[in-house]
Amino acid sequence: MEYLSTLNQAQKEAVIHPEGPILILAGAGSGKTRVLTHRICHLIFEHRVDPRQILAVTFTNKAAAEMRHRVCGLLERLVGFPVDERDLWISTFHSACVRILRSEIHQLGYSPSFTIYDDSDQLSVIKAVMKELNISDSSFSPKSIQAKINKSKNDGTDFDEYESSLGGPFEDAFVRVFERYASVLKASSAVDFGDIILLTVKLFRQFPAILKAYQNRFQYILIDEYQDTNKCQYLLVKQLAGEKANVCAVGDEDQSIYRWRGADIQNILNFEKDYPNARIYKLEQNYRSTKNIIEAASHVISQNTERRDKSLWTDNTEGDKIRILEAYDEHDEAQKVSSEISNQVINGESLNQIAVFYRTNAQSRVLEDILRGKGLNYQIYGGLKFYERLEVKDMMAYLKLIANPNDDVSFRRIINVPTRGIGAVSLERFTQVALDEGKSLYPLLEASFGANPTVHLDLGRSQKQFKKFFELLERLRAEKSKLLPSDLYSMVLEETGYRDSLIKEQTVEAQSRLENLAELRQSIVEFELRWGAQNPDKPITLEGFLEEIALVSEIDRFDPDAPAVKMMTIHMAKGLEFDVVFIVGLEEELFPNVRPWEAEDPSDVEEERRLFYVGMTRARKKLHLLFSKNRTVFGNSQFRVMSRFINEIPSQYYEMEKADYFARRRQFLERPGIPPRRMSFDEESEFNQINQDMDSDFFQDQYEDSNFDGPQKGSSVEHPIFGKGVVRQTLGKDKIMVEFPGHGLKKISLKFTQLK
Repeated sequence: MEYLSTLNQAQKEAVIHPEGPILILAGAGSGKTRVLTHRICHLIFEHRVDPRQILAVTFTNKAAAEMRHRVCGLLERLVGFPVDERDLWISTFHSACVRILRSEIHQLGYSPSFTIYDDSDQLSVIKAVMKELNISDSSFSPKSIQAKINKSKNDGTDFDEYESSLGGPFEDAFVRVFERYASVLKASSAVDFGDIILLTVKLFRQFPAILKAYQNRFQYILIDEYQDTNKCQYLLVKQLAGEKANVCAVGDEDQSIYRWRGADIQNILNFEKDYPNARIYKLEQNYRSTKNIIEAASHVISQNTERRDKSLWTDNTEGDKIRILEAYDEHDEAQKVSSEISNQVINGESLNQIAVFYRTNAQSRVLEDILRGKGLNYQIYGGLKFYERLEVKDMMAYLKLIANPNDDVSFRRIINVPTRGIGAVSLERFTQVALDEGKSLYPLLEASFGANPTVHLDLGRSQKQFKKFFELLERLRAEKSKLLPSDLYSMVLEETGYRDSLIKEQTVEAQSRLENLAELRQSIVEFELRWGAQNPDKPITLEGFLEEIALVSEIDRFDPDAPAVKMMTIHMAKGLEFDVVFIVGLEEELFPNVRPWEAEDPSDVEEERRLFYVGMTRARKKLHLLFSKNRTVFGNSQFRVMSRFINEIPSQYYEMEKADYFARRRQFLERPGIPPRRMSFDEESEFNQINQDMDSDFFQDQYEDSNFDGPQKGSSVEHPIFGKGVVRQTLGKDKIMVEFPGHGLKKISLKFTQLK
């Protein structure tokens, strides 16, 4: 077994483990993908397992594609001939379930050619349902209802199983919307993202024979990033595992950072309870980062209680100390980042090996402005996604309606795009007829204007426009099976007049939209080439393209070789690595992102600490941590407190640079749009006051005074002007920092202010 010679002892033991459940605790940078791919190959090559009997699932298409590529490459070296990727069920949870549902969903009363609705499609349906049920969207937020529907499905509960224990107006409205929403989706031959897993679980629960068939098919199940599974995914794995329980779960509870979207850390912590005969393997050797980075990160994460006992280590060099940079404000912070990036480039570092991470997308704007001003190329991941741009969604709606005429969301989006003289009143009347007739919108057009009309419409002056729209769609649908998707797309652009309407605008914005539409066609062409190479015996279909796009995530667009600084939230950075990493905004209330006016939930803080740990361990060679003394929040300048996470790093692992008064002075003068000059007397006074405030004991004393006998950190107080607030910091003998909702962080002197 020469192919195992590249593995360390712990990796090798995990790879060659025989049958039965195993949990591989894979620390950051410990080679988990190598272990997964070698285990799959070991099962096929040594144990003669049919590749089609192995199911391997992960969370991104990028990770799945990388795993497939590695498995095929290693198997080809072992057996001496190419391996067909189509024999390997290596995919995301959602892709695997879509594949199952396309074959079996008719058992649940759905069309096998169902459309997958994205978040905005889902929200459109919810708003339409609320309007139909006379539920005010000013009283009940559609997004709140959307979030609750998604949470319910992530927890494995559909509308017909949902039991309300809370009561009250919102809960009553939610139950009504949830039920009607489900029926609308089913009538539209559509599912949302949560349905993909949930309906598979329901299918297996309601049809034991189908479950048994898939249990027999998948003799071995491997799950990557097990710490990120939600309740519904957990149930799916348990169903497929059956009594054999040949489950190999790979994960790290220290990197569980997706609780906000349903991930349950207890799934990995309770693995032995679910599988009593499970064997645990620990991968603790890090191959990615320097000793300084690994040991510092390990000290931070050791503060958590919801974790297993393990210790990450590395044979890599000690490396540079972590640099902690104190900034005057977010502008100074961005300047420091850009200067450091310029220095790294001068010293030979490639831009594509530099990343800037932040806690929230809103932090990117100032960074973008400064990097752009310095002429440094950058790419942002996680902002406005390509497929969410207005013109792209318009064209995708046309393609979706051509593929699925029951898709009411797409119908509503493009019925009057480009403008064709169909007013809101006429559309409302038309929609009401559809409800009365129990039909989807396009089938109602067909029943009215088709070869054998059965419904008489009276839409006034819009009647002709509805008929023209129907005739247009019929022409396009007739070409679907004759043309490649890219050629059909070009036909849609021309026949609908969408392209011409943008050309006539003759604006910079219209030109940008035309370029995006050209890029969309290119993405269809790339799909056709990829599908043709991977599936030479299967037709290239519009439905195939739409399914691929529905399941793509933003990080799947990540181009590691593009010569640009990579900018993203830490959530987006999971699974990536860079030579040089900057983490900005390390301040209380921002990172950790906890609300000061609410009692702290320890599990929230632990999740934030895991997020910081993930950010730290993305760095191979150099790590920079930045925080600001002052930050603009909702238009107000607020004092900030350095993040507790920085305090958790032992001092031997970092060097700290304090904010420079003279640098602040220069920056004050060099604000955008102001030419170089001396300060005026008024500006000098303003700046000195700001600087005095910044350098006050608020910043010099970051730690609580053990002798302080006033209100303690976390306690509630009431101010005669600002109202109720929460103590965030004690400063010296008689000062405290209090967060007041709506007023921000305030320094209060207990000598002069009476608090309740």
